[in-house]
Amino acid sequence: MRFSDCLCSLKSPVIKGDGTMGDFQRFVTDVTVRLSALSKGELYVVGDGLDRDSLWLTFLDSFPAGANPRFRERSQYDCSTCRGFVKNFGNVVGIHDGQVRTLWSGVSASDPVFSVVAAAMDEFVGTLPLSSIFRSTQAQYGTKTTRTLRDGQVEVWHHLHGQVGKRHRIEDAGAARGAFDGAVQVFQRGLTELTQHALDAVVDLIDENALYRGAEHRRAVTEFRSLQNRWAQSSDGRAFVFANALNPAARFRNTVIGTLVQDLSSGVDLEHAVRSFETKVAPQNYQRPTALITPAMVKAAMKTIGDLGLEESLQRRFARLSDVSVTNVLWVDNDTQSRMKDGLEGLLMQAATARSSGPHLRDAKPEEIPVAAFMKNLLPGAANIELWVANSHEPHLVSLTTGRDPAAPRLFKWDNDFGWSYGGNLTDSIKEKVKRAGGNVTGKLRVSLSWFNHDDLDLHVFEPNGDHIWYKDKRNKLDVDMNAGAQFTREPVENVTWTGRILNGDYRIEVNQFNKRESTQVGFVVETESNGKIEHYSHERAVGHKETVEVGRMTVADEVITAFRPGRDMQRGSAGKDLWGITTEQFVPVSTVMYSPNYFDDNEVGNRHYFFILKGCVNDQPTRGIYNEFLRGDLQPHRKVFEVLGDRTKCEPSPDQLSGLGFSSTVRSSVVAKVTMTGGRRHLVSIQF
Repeated sequence: MRFSDCLCSLKSPVIKGDGTMGDFQRFVTDVTVRLSALSKGELYVVGDGLDRDSLWLTFLDSFPAGANPRFRERSQYDCSTCRGFVKNFGNVVGIHDGQVRTLWSGVSASDPVFSVVAAAMDEFVGTLPLSSIFRSTQAQYGTKTTRTLRDGQVEVWHHLHGQVGKRHRIEDAGAARGAFDGAVQVFQRGLTELTQHALDAVVDLIDENALYRGAEHRRAVTEFRSLQNRWAQSSDGRAFVFANALNPAARFRNTVIGTLVQDLSSGVDLEHAVRSFETKVAPQNYQRPTALITPAMVKAAMKTIGDLGLEESLQRRFARLSDVSVTNVLWVDNDTQSRMKDGLEGLLMQAATARSSGPHLRDAKPEEIPVAAFMKNLLPGAANIELWVANSHEPHLVSLTTGRDPAAPRLFKWDNDFGWSYGGNLTDSIKEKVKRAGGNVTGKLRVSLSWFNHDDLDLHVFEPNGDHIWYKDKRNKLDVDMNAGAQFTREPVENVTWTGRILNGDYRIEVNQFNKRESTQVGFVVETESNGKIEHYSHERAVGHKETVEVGRMTVADEVITAFRPGRDMQRGSAGKDLWGITTEQFVPVSTVMYSPNYFDDNEVGNRHYFFILKGCVNDQPTRGIYNEFLRGDLQPHRKVFEVLGDRTKCEPSPDQLSGLGFSSTVRSSVVAKVTMTGGRRHLVSIQF
């Protein structure tokens, strides 16, 4: 009889060549107990791509000399049962207190033979890298005992063996290992890519209630931050990753709040990163109520302010005529000139200015004239200037500001302390309302609806081919629909924008009162825009419940509105309203014309603006005196804090301020001016910017 498949150990002890004895049965028991202890926790495997035969060969070769003699045809401890156990369980490890512990760690420590075997296996397996989680489709590896018959006697042989715990046994072991490997990858990337600075910044935003629904995510952020701190302090980072990969917090990088931390970690601006986060979790019309700064940002900014001695520079006010030198204005009327700084010199200079004359103003369409030609040919000889202030010019209302202390260090890029503020705290233009609501205002053609109460008005547009754009069929063009749900606003808008192909032909525009809720602040305004030109059509009376108003029909050719025929109850343009002490939709006298302060004296910093200071124009709202785009270079790293400072240190209204209309040299716009020359000739011009 041959014993090639079950020759391992009889009950007799193992004897080395020097007579030292080893107890194999005790060794088997120790390995079994060790496996049972490890199985109470998670089990892992090491040696990705390991040739399992190397485990078995290491086991055989580790016996001390003379301890594994030839028994009949092969070594005494060479059998298929033990080989199966070693090849399948030999590289299984556990992780305890952050350290990898093999199946062989500390086994039979006092045994003169098998302590050597266990130590050799422990050393070999311990050098192999962690590769995956242990999962098996089998319930057991190896057999406790086998029996053979020899010379009529039954011999009992003992083997290495072990059972797979229920938590480690699964039908699809490959899928389980694949899922675990994916979790390890996500966790590892999160630990290495997400910075502590970004995590701290998000926690600060949540604590300051500056992040929409941030409180829901605070625990996830803090738990991941704790894991990252422990990982950084661990002696074996790979073991830490494996031991915690199944923790829900380990997948933090792939969560919605994790994407915010990831953006901040990769250098995305705080404002843009938070806006991206809020588009994922916030309702369409959500507006963040709190500024995006953290205590760490404030501390750093205040240190810079202190080091540069800028505390006094932060105090701002409206500029007065007496603050501005006449040399920094392009034109000033006689009533205003004497009240300006260096006014006497200005009067003399004005007297030396060349004057022209011409025919009287005729009742005709304004002549379009570029601003450069206006400044060169008309402004020097003008005795009186009036501007037609349309409702559409509301975003162009501007105020000049300056520092309270003329001796304080400058804050801005240019060599004076003057700044400017557009719009004050006025209600935004329709276009700005649409932008703030998340609508697209950069398409080729736009039709927007604005109203002023909690009613639910709906915009309907019928295209030349009969397609109907409305809230039930948006056709990827209607992107804002307000006051339709539970959240109401008194600045609602709806918006239709064409970004792709635009059909030529007539478009019919209607407004329907879907749900009338109020009888105050009634009416609506429809705004159209194409090729940079904005037009308004207003409906002054209340719209009844379920009533439909025909706004008008617009003709489009080559993506441009070529004609608009208003409906019966619609008025072209908007009704005049009182703003900043003046009434819109009429001519208003100009007192001073000047460039923006970044072009005062010899400065030429950034874009040039043209300011027309209007008589009687008084901004009655606290106004920002500090804007980030004005700040000098060494303050730019703290622009988020200065954004808040600008909001918290506003200029208080004053009756003698310099306010009017402003136009940027880089933004297409126009204003109609009535210019009376010194010789009496009058011009009606449309100044093109």
